[in-house]
Amino acid sequence: MSLTLSQLRAFVAVAERGSIRAAARALDTAQSGLTQQLQSLEQTLGATLFTRTNRGIALTPFGERLMLRAGAILRECERTEREMAQLRGESGGVVSLGVTTEPLIDTFAPVLMQFRARFDNVAVHLMGGTSRAMIAWIRDGTLDFAVGLVSASTDVSDLGVTALYPSDPVIVCRRGHPLAHATSLSELADCHWIATRAPKQAGMLPTNRLVDLFAAHGLPPPKIVATTEAVFDTLHLIVETDCLSLEPSVVTRHRLFAGALVAVPIRERAERSNVCVLQRAGVPLTPAAQELAAMIASYARTVRRGDPDAAAAAMSASAS
Repeated sequence: MSLTLSQLRAFVAVAERGSIRAAARALDTAQSGLTQQLQSLEQTLGATLFTRTNRGIALTPFGERLMLRAGAILRECERTEREMAQLRGESGGVVSLGVTTEPLIDTFAPVLMQFRARFDNVAVHLMGGTSRAMIAWIRDGTLDFAVGLVSASTDVSDLGVTALYPSDPVIVCRRGHPLAHATSLSELADCHWIATRAPKQAGMLPTNRLVDLFAAHGLPPPKIVATTEAVFDTLHLIVETDCLSLEPSVVTRHRLFAGALVAVPIRERAERSNVCVLQRAGVPLTPAAQELAAMIASYARTVRRGDPDAAAAAMSASAS
């Protein structure tokens, strides 16, 4: 016997909801049928996938491992269905992408509206976070593609990478901060910092560009007082406190924060990285996702050369 998609859907539904009853309601099926699906799946795999606890049903180690693969398999099946529909000329579906701060502010808004003008039946789902998180989401099938940071130390061996432009990270603080004119990282050693971490990542990240910057110059780790999952949460905290953060320089020019944030002109720079389009190597994007990725790349490369009108024209050409 081979495992089936219906078995995987039943397994994921129970794992996510914690009970057969809740999963049966979500799938609009009988509990007895769902139980048979799970028993058949366990028989096929030769492993127990669930165990009962005081809180309901929990995954065994075998179940936890299957959950990692089952989600990716089901997402890939959904993506394949969308791709076939789009190739037939149907314009529905969803494009899921991740975008880090720099391309989000620089590029995404104008591209989104141009994309929606052409693909008004395609939903766009945007996820923010760290580049490390986005690479993991690409690998497990959560994202079609991402626009994030790649440095020399980033593991992209199994990904397709299209470089767009160099990233420009700076230390940012509120306007009027007592150390706003510091010229050395050592002057900031006693400051408090806000850092970004991936969603669902407990605790502080053991390493990121900020931590690496301090380590590269022989300084103790920065005093991170809070981590956030969204750039605007970070910027709000920077504006309202004396905390600092390592952010792309474009945030100091954003219309919402230009009057409140400044870059600290220290000599030391974070590890060089590039803003890149990332996708799984050897796996084609759906037509809609490919179109959106091409529009982002065309706009980003051209606007970085300082001509927004040419950027819009290039984006239009990429979609024609």
